[in-house]
Amino acid sequence: MDDRAHQPAHRARRRSATDPTLVRNQPALRSSDGTIWIVVAGGFALACAVPLVLILVDPGPSAVVAWTTAVLMVVLYAALVAARFLIADRVQRLRVLAVLMLVMAAVALLGLLACVLIEWSTVPRV
Repeated sequence: MDDRAHQPAHRARRRSATDPTLVRNQPALRSSDGTIWIVVAGGFALACAVPLVLILVDPGPSAVVAWTTAVLMVVLYAALVAARFLIADRVQRLRVLAVLMLVMAAVALLGLLACVLIEWSTVPRV
């Protein structure tokens, strides 16, 4: 049984503020200077660039979507790097970096999924 239901409210709040298993209490969101976000986002952007470049080497019907996705990834990465150096408040900076990384992941996922669906739609059905 969950013993937190029997704790006073102030004690439950104090516990949640120091509980290292909570997402908001992870070191990358509390004590980092933001450099790790740049490194991870850069690696992620490079990993996403591989299939996009392969699509663009032999442009097919999904080339426009691949270009758009690639440009958005570069813009989002540039925004992430700019945020790392322009936002002074550590907590706000780390939250902005996390959000930008999530947006990069969403853009990459949707862009690559759209490219795959477009390419598959041109395959003749037997």
